[in-house]
Amino acid sequence: MTLIVYVDDMVVIGNDPEERKTLQNYLSKEFEMKDLGPLKNFLGIEVSQSSEGIFLSQRKYALDLL
Repeated sequence: MTLIVYVDDMVVIGNDPEERKTLQNYLSKEFEMKDLGPLKNFLGIEVSQSSEGIFLSQRKYALDLL
């Protein structure tokens, strides 16, 4: 189980869906939070998930620079 926090953004990652849900339930009792579903974007990094793995891209950032 991994919990990543940056200011007011949070990502919960883990192999056990039950354990992940337990942590999310605990945190939601302590803090006001929303479950936005599967990770798509975090700190400007686009995230794509498939059966082959996870792909991270900063395409939007690179285009903004250009």
